[in-house]
Amino acid sequence: MRPIYENRTTMRNEQDFARSLEKLLLCNLVKCPRNFHIDFAAVRNAKVVSFIEFRKRSNLMDYYPTFMTAANKKICAQAINRSSSLPVYMFVQWTDHLGYVDLVNCKADWSVGGRKDRNDPADFEPVIQIPLSEFKTL
Repeated sequence: MRPIYENRTTMRNEQDFARSLEKLLLCNLVKCPRNFHIDFAAVRNAKVVSFIEFRKRSNLMDYYPTFMTAANKKICAQAINRSSSLPVYMFVQWTDHLGYVDLVNCKADWSVGGRKDRNDPADFEPVIQIPLSEFKTL
């Protein structure tokens, strides 16, 4: 069985992000179950208006020319969008900026990559590289 890397710190980061974004977007962010593969449903007036995935990075936004994430995130976002017609956004908190991208429609190059520092073979997988120019900053 694959280890779960979510911990108190990552959960606190998600909660802090959710509270801040709720104020900005005037909605409630409801945490989705792990098997949904997207972090939050954004709810306004008792209706889901979008879905949101969150990532926190410990580097400046322009440290890398792209933002890399598992390709499965885009695949799941597209499936959710096909089923619901609702947008799916990826929000990224870098050390200097908060940015977001339309995960369904963004340009992305596909490759294979990932982490090697945890000795977990499942960390090396198909990934997408989203150009930073695709992101809007808040």
